[in-house]
Amino acid sequence: MRNLDFSEFVLDASAFYAGTPFLSSSTCYTTNLVLKEVIHIKKSYSALESLIDAGNLKIIDPEEQFLKKIIKIARKTGDFSKLSSADLSILSLALQLKATLISDDYAIINIAILLRIPIKTIATKGITKVRKWVTFCKACGKAYSPDISECMLCGNKLKRRFKILSKQVKHV
Repeated sequence: MRNLDFSEFVLDASAFYAGTPFLSSSTCYTTNLVLKEVIHIKKSYSALESLIDAGNLKIIDPEEQFLKKIIKIARKTGDFSKLSSADLSILSLALQLKATLISDDYAIINIAILLRIPIKTIATKGITKVRKWVTFCKACGKAYSPDISECMLCGNKLKRRFKILSKQVKHV
């Protein structure tokens, strides 16, 4: 947990699992959807409630316009099917607050980098290249949008592969 003091951070569930809000004096933000995912971390709600009461953890749901932007980008990159509602909410909040996002989720990191949202990872190295996912039929080669799972021409199950969008990724 180096270099996490004196800043504001938006926390994904992985940050809670790593103990970030409990180990940092920084102001942290998350959404109600992420809070619901992590409420079981402690045997009771009291540890999280103490952080909220002290003002070290603020629960804010993002505005609709930011959520729509995240969904649009996630559909373009092919990451949408891999993102939960909580993931979409946390990306939207980081974009809205213009704050650093703490996450180890590759799909979240991919979208954050594309939108120039500063990102910190905890337990992983993160990603080294921004990717766009392409869905295709291995049998006939036809490409499809990421939300389709079966080839409309031959009926085979579709595969996913990525296309590199940028060469270097710099993490905060």
